[in-house]
Amino acid sequence: MSQCVFHTATSAKSIHIALAAPERGGRSGHAPREFWQRQFHSNEAKEEETRVAGKESEPEREEEGNKAQPISGLGEEAYWVADPVAGALYVLQGNIFLRISIGGVHEESVRIEKSKALARAVVKRL
Repeated sequence: MSQCVFHTATSAKSIHIALAAPERGGRSGHAPREFWQRQFHSNEAKEEETRVAGKESEPEREEEGNKAQPISGLGEEAYWVADPVAGALYVLQGNIFLRISIGGVHEESVRIEKSKALARAVVKRL
């Protein structure tokens, strides 16, 4: 994992970019993709099972707001993950994924659009 932080006058407005790539000479060239699968796809079967059975506990409903939101048109797959304070855009391309978080913007829709614009520029160089 490599990361870069672009600091501004106020740290709340900084931009964080992280890039996960397979370790050179490592045992597995798929580690970032494996992480991606666990992070974004491991609960899909459990959630479907829960919906079919009609079971949904209170904590599961509370977590709905923190789920990954699919973003189309970026890399192979992309997701926006947010909580009430911050958010990050994750983009998968091949065996590499990146994470972009932009601070200083309060409206989530604006943060998503700014993150997508930056991600498009990064993905072109992967």
